Amino acid sequence: MADLSLEDLGRVKVTTVSRQDSTVQQSAAAITVITPEMIRRSGATTIPELFRMVPGMDVARIDANKWAVSSRGFNDRFVGKQLVQIDGRTLYNPINAGVYWDSVDYTLEDIERIEVIRGPGASLWGANGVNGVINIITKSAKDTQGGLLTGGGGTEEQAFGGFRYGGKLGENSFFRVYGKGFTRDEGFSSDGSPNDGWHSTRGGFRMDWPALGPNALTLQGDFFRSVAGRRDTRPITNAPPFQFINIEDEVTTGGNVVGRWSRELSADSRWSLQAYWDRFERHSTQKLFAFDINTFDLDFQHQLLPLERWKLVYGAGYRLNKLGFAGSAADNGFAIGPPSTQRDTQIFSLFVNNEITLVPDRLVLTLGSRFEHNDFTGLEVQPTARLLWMPSRRQSVWFAVSRAVKTPSLLENDIQIGSLPAPGPVFNRFLPNQGLGSEELLSFELGYRFQPVDKLSFDTAVFYNDYRNLNTVVAGARYTNSTGTVIQPLTRFNRMTGDSQGGEIGATWQIADSWRLRGAYTLLKLHLHRGAGVAPGAEIIEGQSPQQQVFLQSLWNLSRTWEFDLSGRYVDGLPGFTPTVANYVSLDARLAWRARKNLEVEIVGQNLLENRHAEMGTSPLVRSPRVELQRGVYGKVTWRF
Repeated sequence: MADLSLEDLGRVKVTTVSRQDSTVQQSAAAITVITPEMIRRSGATTIPELFRMVPGMDVARIDANKWAVSSRGFNDRFVGKQLVQIDGRTLYNPINAGVYWDSVDYTLEDIERIEVIRGPGASLWGANGVNGVINIITKSAKDTQGGLLTGGGGTEEQAFGGFRYGGKLGENSFFRVYGKGFTRDEGFSSDGSPNDGWHSTRGGFRMDWPALGPNALTLQGDFFRSVAGRRDTRPITNAPPFQFINIEDEVTTGGNVVGRWSRELSADSRWSLQAYWDRFERHSTQKLFAFDINTFDLDFQHQLLPLERWKLVYGAGYRLNKLGFAGSAADNGFAIGPPSTQRDTQIFSLFVNNEITLVPDRLVLTLGSRFEHNDFTGLEVQPTARLLWMPSRRQSVWFAVSRAVKTPSLLENDIQIGSLPAPGPVFNRFLPNQGLGSEELLSFELGYRFQPVDKLSFDTAVFYNDYRNLNTVVAGARYTNSTGTVIQPLTRFNRMTGDSQGGEIGATWQIADSWRLRGAYTLLKLHLHRGAGVAPGAEIIEGQSPQQQVFLQSLWNLSRTWEFDLSGRYVDGLPGFTPTVANYVSLDARLAWRARKNLEVEIVGQNLLENRHAEMGTSPLVRSPRVELQRGVYGKVTWRF
């Protein structure tokens, strides 16, 4: 990727837009591909950090171990309007409708690419792909032969290390194994230690048989353990001040096994079958609430060419989530929990995607839909129509209209949660609503990619999103329980609507053979409208995503062995939190020396412009201290053998 021209970068392979091989330039969607070279020179140590380079993405670090990652608004720690997957395995958590980013990790050197779609992708990938889809694709074992050792440490990234080794088991059989671990320091809080330190270990394997006649097989798996600290304020009903400071660790363990079989029937027809098992278990050391999820997933797709100008992809899927819970059902508990300790949920799905060439090499129409049945809202239909016009080899214009839904999470449908007292003391209790419907989106998008000269390219997109049946909290009548505590019940209903408008522009300028600039600008306007019974203040979500963001990166090869890279960004303030999160400017720097062909040494400085700054507020549900990220420096050594 380092030697690719700008025109070649537009021809990088992508699969997320249509579930078959295409290119960025020929994609009727707002898609950005994060390449291995972008990953290597980013200075990032975690996967969420990589998305800061993508226009339209809002990435905020809440504290040392928690992230909020979204596209086109509604940012939160658990974003229910965005799908994330790695090698076809979904990372979406059905309990809270989000992703635990502290459990998402991989050897960054073994990632082939990350495809990031802003805008709906539900017609192919299913419910909750409302505002975006992130597809992390790792390298084949065939492409990771030999050894890799990495290690380093610093002020915030206290210590980290990893290994990977790839080899052959036969003429057409390849494998790799890997392991990694790290320890990260706490952030800064003005009212004491935030207790947000973090350490993690992970390992895994992958085996590939790429050419068994017309067949190809992959078997891979991972296991991990993560311990992430937290500090927050919890309710207690039996004594003033009716709350206590809770300090604990959240322990997450899990593992997965993925198998994939693809078969080429002819030059124009091939199918693939994937199955995986995934286990995710999380508990706190105070054991106020714990859960485990076993997911079994089966996915089949067949792509063929019925006619010369008609590409067809269709498929089916099934997913079973087996969930277990443990928590307190007492009145003074923070997590009241679900009505039962076990719950199974199922999803059945069918999809079809038609790509019709109206004018060869010029005009392509895509029509597709996904039909999905879930246990909460029944059948959901999520169609899309996309049109791609390529007036020249260096230009493409696309338009899309899509419908997508976000289905209720188990937290919204089945689980009661106690919260901190309002003045009085009055305790809030969030109640489930088993009649909650899906949130709906109707999206209109327009994009234009062009390369006016050899060394300059642009990628732009604008959108209008119309949201219906957004769920929000409605207050019920207060009552006094058996201990004399006044309870304020709060229940979620589909009583809010909204709309958002915005645009993104990305640009790449190859100033010289040794110097490349990348930049991005993001604009977002979000407007929410309360329905009947919704109390004022529900619109604060509008102010929890930045209206404007700017990203600028300089990649400079000082010589054949030295690299110097800078990454800067500006992020608007967030008035939706109390107190307001101020806007900030951040700068990271990386200096790398390739001492030998197989040995690289680098030093990275992060958040260099300020001693510390906050990027995100905290939820009113649990009053955690606001954590500020501190300036940091770390060194890293990479040895390949």
